[in-house]
Order: sequence, then structure tokens, then C-alpha cells
Amino acid sequence: MKQTSFAVLILCLIFSCSDKREPNKKPIVLGDPSSIVMESDSQYLKNYTEDISPIKNNKKGNQIHKMMVQVDSLNNAKKLNETPKTSQVDGFKIEFAECSVVLGGILCHALNNTQNERNENSVSYLRDAGSFLDNTLQVDGLTEMRMEQRLAVKLAIEAKGEQFILEDLGKFQTPWYPLAGKDKVFISVGSNSLQFKEVTQQSIKNALDRELRKKKKDRKEIQVWMDRIKNTNSPADVPCKLIAVSSQWRIWGKKDGKQVRKLIQLDMP
Repeated sequence: MKQTSFAVLILCLIFSCSDKREPNKKPIVLGDPSSIVMESDSQYLKNYTEDISPIKNNKKGNQIHKMMVQVDSLNNAKKLNETPKTSQVDGFKIEFAECSVVLGGILCHALNNTQNERNENSVSYLRDAGSFLDNTLQVDGLTEMRMEQRLAVKLAIEAKGEQFILEDLGKFQTPWYPLAGKDKVFISVGSNSLQFKEVTQQSIKNALDRELRKKKKDRKEIQVWMDRIKNTNSPADVPCKLIAVSSQWRIWGKKDGKQVRKLIQLDMP
């Protein structure tokens, strides 16, 4: 009996010695960051789901803006398809040597008396009436035409029938937008094409404060306007308004087989 018990003890010692751990296996130690997932472990806690809350992301913002501009373009193309071919555009007429251009619904005058459209490829005017947006343009005398437009935009604060353009923030120039066209008629961009540079809440407040003081507003009125923009963080927030202060149209076409290019600039006085 004693010999049997001794043999069992020997076998237990042998098996115990042969039960070696693999070189890379270690016991889990409580609190050891190498063996458990901590909050700071970016490898396991990566967030692959897009945040549904508003965040600053210029790339996404640009994509949304492009989509809205495309919506304008599609609407303009539909409008052109519904326009009779025989209809004529009424507005300010520019007589170039190679072609004529009518800016529909616009009245303007030349910046200087020496400007001669027939000898120029680039002309400038000051607007007297009409809009830079959604107006119809007609080009006669060219073939294989295309047209583009870009705007210069300023930021304003508007409420209760009053408007203050924030001159201190300068102006933003949009990219060139191709215009929807059919035959010899084109339609200018819409309000979705208005955009402005990124600004902070503080810069908006500072710029508005300066404009109010220029207009000789008293302390009480200034405070009223400051309260109106207390939650305004970007040009997209109320009571902000984007104002197109100038427009450029660029025209390409052919005349007697030769390439023609014209540039028209129209500014607010």
C-alpha cells in the first residue's frame, strides 16, 4: 500500500514538471494594460460609424454644396426645355464685334466712357437694377457655345428689415460654375451657389459691432443686435445672409471657325 501511494506521488511530480507554459502566454494581471482593453486603446475602440451630430468637415460641406448647385443646374435645364425657341430675352445688351450678349432683367452702365465693347474681349459695368442670380442670358452670333459664372459674396446680418454688410470680413469668390444652356440661351446660377469663407462666432461679433458703430447706433441698439447673433457660429446660421456683390460671366464659342472668348464683369455700386 505504501509503495502504491509513493508511486502515485512520483507520477504527480513528473506531470507537474512537464506542464510548461508556452513562451508567449502570460497570466492575466488585474490592471495590466497589455492584457486588457483600456479606454485609451485606439486599436480596439476605433469608431467606424459616422457621427450624426453636426461637425466641422470641409470635405463633406463641399460635397453637399456641389449637390445643391447640381440641383440648381437641373432645375435650370428643365426651365430651358419649357422655354419656347422663339422667345427673346429682354435686358441690357452688349455689342461685341463677334457677338451680342443680353443680360436678362438687368440694367447697368459702363464703368467709364472710354470702354468700347466692339474692340474689347473683357468689359465691366455697374449694376443699376436686376439680380445676378437666376437671370436669363442670350448670346447671338456664335456657335458651339458654353458659359460659366462666378460670384463675389459678402456676409451680412439681416433682421427686422435692417441689413448690415460685414465689410471687415471681406468678400469670398466662388469657383466657376458651368451654366445650363440650350441653343443660344443660358440661365445664371441660383442662391445655392452662394458661399462664404469659414468664420468664427467672435469674428462675426467683432465685424457686426464695427458696422453698428459706423452707423452711429447707440449702446442699447448694439446690445439688441448682439443678442440676435449670440447663437450664430457660421454664415449658415440665422440671421446671416449671403449677398452677391459682383458677378462674372465667361463665354466661349466659335465665329467663322475661330475661337472666341469674352468676359463680362458686373459690380454693385
